[in-house]
Amino acid sequence: MLRIGLCDDVPTELLSLSRLIADYCLAQGVENEIFTYPSGEELLLAVSKGTRFDVLFLDVYMGQADGVSVARQIRAQDARCCIVFATNSRDHAIDGFGVRALQYLLKPLSADTVRAAMDQAIVALSRQEGAFVHIQKKQGSYRIPLGGIIFAESDARVVTVHTELHGDIEFYGRLDDFESQCRDERFLRCHKSFLVNLDHVHAIANDCVIMESGKQIRISTGVAAAKSLFASYTARKI
Repeated sequence: MLRIGLCDDVPTELLSLSRLIADYCLAQGVENEIFTYPSGEELLLAVSKGTRFDVLFLDVYMGQADGVSVARQIRAQDARCCIVFATNSRDHAIDGFGVRALQYLLKPLSADTVRAAMDQAIVALSRQEGAFVHIQKKQGSYRIPLGGIIFAESDARVVTVHTELHGDIEFYGRLDDFESQCRDERFLRCHKSFLVNLDHVHAIANDCVIMESGKQIRISTGVAAAKSLFASYTARKI
């Protein structure tokens, strides 16, 4: 689940950006939560109460708490968040480097510029230190690289993670919770009981994901979206 924060003091622009990102996530099959804030003050209040984001879009010119100062305060607490500035001027572009901004987008924003920023954010998140999952069992704990996961499945509250190096690892839990650790563009939730790593997918044909091993997993919803996601992911690796 990708948590995306948007902050802009112009309601129409906040709504437009929210729609662009929602459209991107739908097209890419990215599960998401979008949080919108009409001011830097409200955003900082939410952060002070524990709200965290994977990606944050910030307008630069906003009331007393401008986007750059807001970004500095957030960066002091969160080194992982991907910050994207969206504004009418590049006057503060140099300030973006001080908070390690991922992108600096000029308004009006388009679907293309938002898509490029989101693609870059997802890649950046996948390369961070958190590109591992942690599985806790009575027998011990496992630290599995995301790339080493072939697919995961759930049956009656038992999650089985099929891996390249560690075989099959079973633990009691919810696939939803495991998926939340796998926030990476290579993973596709093709069925309520299956999460697959696209690096180990041979093809998507009809309504099935065909793994490299030959195993077929039925896609329960969004067949067209799954095919589109697989095609775009494969194309980016060429």
